[in-house]
Amino acid sequence: MSQQELYLYRIQVEGEEKTFHLVVVASSDEKAFDTAEKELERYMLVSPKVKEWLLLEKKRIRSGAGYVIDPTV
Repeated sequence: MSQQELYLYRIQVEGEEKTFHLVVVASSDEKAFDTAEKELERYMLVSPKVKEWLLLEKKRIRSGAGYVIDPTV
């Protein structure tokens, strides 16, 4: 059985009133954006109107890997 690679995605969501940053684990870009959308809907009482979705970073997950999040980006 082959093991599926997983990636850590950092996604920025530009809303009309606020910008959100999400970090999700997924096996593909499509699944990452689907997961991010579901997490954003769970986080908000009312789904925000989204102007733009941006993939800021994608890293393969492996033992011993680290991830630095720069709040200015």
